[in-house]
Amino acid sequence: KCIHKQKCFRKSFKVTIIGQYYNAITPFASGGQPAQVYYMAKMGVPGGSASSILIVKFLIYQVVLSIYGILAFIWRGMDIYSYNTWIFWFSVVGYIINAGAVILLVFLSLNKGFVKGLVFNIIILLSKVKLIRAPEKTKKKLKSHVQDFHKGLRIMKGNAKAMLNIGLMTAVQLICFFSITFFIYRALGLKGEKWTNIVLVQALLYLAVSFIPTPGSTGASETGFMAFFRLFFPNKLIFVAMLLWRIISYYLNILAGVRVILLDSIKNFTSRHASN
Repeated sequence: KCIHKQKCFRKSFKVTIIGQYYNAITPFASGGQPAQVYYMAKMGVPGGSASSILIVKFLIYQVVLSIYGILAFIWRGMDIYSYNTWIFWFSVVGYIINAGAVILLVFLSLNKGFVKGLVFNIIILLSKVKLIRAPEKTKKKLKSHVQDFHKGLRIMKGNAKAMLNIGLMTAVQLICFFSITFFIYRALGLKGEKWTNIVLVQALLYLAVSFIPTPGSTGASETGFMAFFRLFFPNKLIFVAMLLWRIISYYLNILAGVRVILLDSIKNFTSRHASN
């Protein structure tokens, strides 16, 4: 609404589901945003506006996640360190990477000339080693992306109320995501552990595996859950808890995304067939 004329909730939700799907199946969750730009373009949102929307969302998401990380380290950091120092330091590295993204974006927002110069120098270097064949065309394209980036940041500065709303919605989103493990804990008949403790440990797990390059942090997420949540689950239930958590938090995203994409493809096919 701030960046482009309002779309209906259903279409916005569809773009989100598609982004979650492509994030889940690509390394470093790198496929979600390009797919979202493509689908927003099909809905009539210009590429520059779509890029600005995603930049604002990404930055706010990282800020909120960093705040959760600080709370988790203050509340449960020493317990995790005493339990397993390796787990603790993995979480620290993950936090530095996530918080570093915020700091880098803020720095780049204050140095437009630096961003443009850096991008152009990289293009020149890549053209010299024959990795880019049309450097001027690439410069023009990336210059547009740099402008989109700064446009998104200007919108953030000028719409404090909207940004606060997005921040609160993102906080709720992450709370719901981190709470999955607590409800699995109760569903397995376990009691005695506070919701806040499990949520904050889940936040630390999320930070610890966020920089793993496999799609959906596969392998690291499962191993990390088994390591982190032995604090709360008995050995006989830890594997079942991990399996339930992974199905709900990861595989359901894939199933939902496949359904949306298939229905969209069928709709487009039937529309083209009808017009012909």
